[in-house]
Amino acid sequence: MITTSEGVKAGPATTRTIDEPEIDKRSAESPYFGRFTCDVCGDDFAVHRSLTVEQREFTDIETRETWSGLIVVACDRS
Repeated sequence: MITTSEGVKAGPATTRTIDEPEIDKRSAESPYFGRFTCDVCGDDFAVHRSLTVEQREFTDIETRETWSGLIVVACDRS
């Protein structure tokens, strides 16, 4: 695990590609998903055809609360 500067540990990354059908499906299921900002180009997820992401589990060091997160490492718009 790596420790970030905000007191959060990040587990090992699993890299995968999310293509347009999955982006559309996830955006329909959760309106917030399509509005997340791409870490690479700064555009909303919803305008992309493809995102390469690192999926990680994060843990708050103090509270031990865990959650999954996506970090965009490449996109079709950059």
